[in-house]
Amino acid sequence: MNKLNYKIITFFFFITFTNIILGQGNISGTISDSLTNNSLIGANAVLLGTSMGAATDFDGKYKISRVPAGTYKLRVSYIGYKPKEFNINVVDDKTLNLDVFLLADIVEGETVIVSAQAAGQVAAINQQLSANTIVNVISEEKIQELPDANAAEAIGRLPGVSLSRSGGEANKIILRGLSDKYTSVTLDGVRIPSTDAQERGIDLSAISQSSLAGIELYKALTPDKDADAIAGSVNFVTKKAPSERRLELFLKVDIMML
Repeated sequence: MNKLNYKIITFFFFITFTNIILGQGNISGTISDSLTNNSLIGANAVLLGTSMGAATDFDGKYKISRVPAGTYKLRVSYIGYKPKEFNINVVDDKTLNLDVFLLADIVEGETVIVSAQAAGQVAAINQQLSANTIVNVISEEKIQELPDANAAEAIGRLPGVSLSRSGGEANKIILRGLSDKYTSVTLDGVRIPSTDAQERGIDLSAISQSSLAGIELYKALTPDKDADAIAGSVNFVTKKAPSERRLELFLKVDIMML
């Protein structure tokens, strides 16, 4: 092949390649919310069956460049909105302007049913609903789930309860910000005497949570309560002897981070 023929072939190849590049079309437009007309940033516009597509910028604009002439299906999607598909026709050397308005959609996940934890709280929840005063009830199953050191720690998880600590361990409860001497503490309905020499406070660190079948916390002073229970009253329900022999094993695992 001489130099003249080589130059002619190169020239025709350059002309053909240039026509192919210049013969491609473009697709552009904006993607917005159909109700508010606000621009959607990061929405996707993809030509199905191809690897061509684009995402919208901060102004909600997109542009798909150098699309060969032909018929395509354009899919526009955005998280939280219903996707749309359009049949479009791309023409050589022209830009197809297509503005899209998307309608917001409800993103619904899979149904999750939680029953194991609620099963132990059924009686406690029913007692709270049927009570004629403000009461929080913790069932035996719920107490066993909590890794608390004593009864005071277990009560401290309820709303409106703060703890007084000694040596890092909770020993007294404070209801609604009032001193512990304004709280009445009973064990199976029997008033527990004060454990302090100078005040009426009660040290609850000696009561193990494993010995309790439930905790009832009353935050309102009703006629059936003691007059000095201004802050509220707490009743500890102890476990009863089982009808059948039962063996329970409690394990404490300490995890050390290396």
